[in-house]
Amino acid sequence: MKFTSCDSILKNFLFLKKVVEELDNDYFEFFTQQQIIQEKEFIINDLELDTAFKLLTKLEAEIKQDYNYAISKKKKDSLSKNYLSLCERFRERIKEYDKPLKSICQRVSLDEILDEIKWFFKDIHPTFSQNVSSLKGYFKFRHWYAHGRYFQRIPSVPALQHIQIICNEFKTNVFFRKK
Repeated sequence: MKFTSCDSILKNFLFLKKVVEELDNDYFEFFTQQQIIQEKEFIINDLELDTAFKLLTKLEAEIKQDYNYAISKKKKDSLSKNYLSLCERFRERIKEYDKPLKSICQRVSLDEILDEIKWFFKDIHPTFSQNVSSLKGYFKFRHWYAHGRYFQRIPSVPALQHIQIICNEFKTNVFFRKK
C-alpha cells in the first residue's frame, strides 16, 4: 500500500487492527485463550508503534520538502522568508560562504526548522505552536524506533490521534499556505 497521506497511514492501521482483532482462534494453534489475547495485543501494539513511526517519518519528509521548496523557489510569503533567514543564520554559524545558499540550506536540521515554525506561529496560532513543540518531542520516539528499539528503553509513544491532528495542522498552516 502506498502511503500518500497521514490519513492513508491511519486508515491502514485501523484496517490491520480490525483484521488482527477478528483473527480466528484457530490461527493461533496450540495457544491458550489467554495466550491468544496476549498475542493479539502484542501485534496491535507493534502495529501502533509502526504507524506512529510512519506518521512521523511522513511528516518529517513533508516538512523538509516544504522548507527546501520554499528556499529553492525563493518564495515571498512570511514563513518562507523566515526559512531563508534561518538558512542565512545557519550559514553565518558554520561560516561557509563559498557554497551556494541552496546547498547550505539543505543541511539545516529538522529541529531548527521546527523551532522556526514554532516561533513563527507563536502569536498567530498558539495552539499549533504548542503542537509543534510536542512534535519535537515525538521525534525522540521516531529516532528510537528507527535506531535503537532493540537495545534501548522505550520513550513515551505519541498518541496516533494527536499525530494526526498535528499532520492536519501542518497541512492547513504550513503546506497549503499561500506561497
